[in-house]
Amino acid sequence: MFCAAVAGLLLIGVALTQFGGKPAAPAHRGLPLPAAPAFPPPAGLPVPAAGTASSDPAPARSASRPPTTSTPTATARQQRPPVAAVDTTTTTRRPAPRPTGTQPTRSRPATAPVAALRAGSAVSLELADAPGYRVRHRDFRGRTDRIGPGSSALERADSRFVVRPGLADGSCVSFESSNYPGSFLRHRDFRIRLDRADRTRLFARDATFCPVTSSRAGVVALRSHNYPDRFLTEDGSLLGLTPATTGTATRFIVRPPL
Repeated sequence: MFCAAVAGLLLIGVALTQFGGKPAAPAHRGLPLPAAPAFPPPAGLPVPAAGTASSDPAPARSASRPPTTSTPTATARQQRPPVAAVDTTTTTRRPAPRPTGTQPTRSRPATAPVAALRAGSAVSLELADAPGYRVRHRDFRGRTDRIGPGSSALERADSRFVVRPGLADGSCVSFESSNYPGSFLRHRDFRIRLDRADRTRLFARDATFCPVTSSRAGVVALRSHNYPDRFLTEDGSLLGLTPATTGTATRFIVRPPL
């Protein structure tokens, strides 16, 4: 009888094994195992339905996670402004205008005005290549000295001449002394002197000079009337009459008198 019961249990275990069931635990010493006491399930845990394999319940997870706070680096990368396109076109910079009224203005030295050789006008002859040096008479010799507004009255008077029509040719000129009326510049022995007019033909011809104009306004060379190949020239402050051309002759600037 006992053996038949054991054999029956073995057949049941084999059958359960083939159908995926778990083999029944062998009887301990042929005695049936006591049934497990039925305890009520803990409060809050779901009760598995009948016929469902029982398994340990997974720990409950919260329904929602707290929002993940993005790091400053990630936010900065997301909110980085777009890079503006660089204009590679070459531009020309204009220099900034200089402020006006802040720099002292440099005044140019005053230049004496240019006069003309008109009959009846008082003039002064200045060396074109030596500004400030003017034709004058001293001891009745024609010469050039530095004469300016600060010079003595006698020096300034000696450098003042009145233009007259040429004594030998009206198309030329003669120079009468301002402080010695009736006396004219003339050449004698090819030296320039201040002599009183004697109304001779020779004196008239010696005291007549024909201006040769230059490309520069007011600049002239003085050619002798009776010696057309000779010009009024300056040599060592003394005036004479020497052979020259318009390019090599001494040039004079006609100035108003001092």
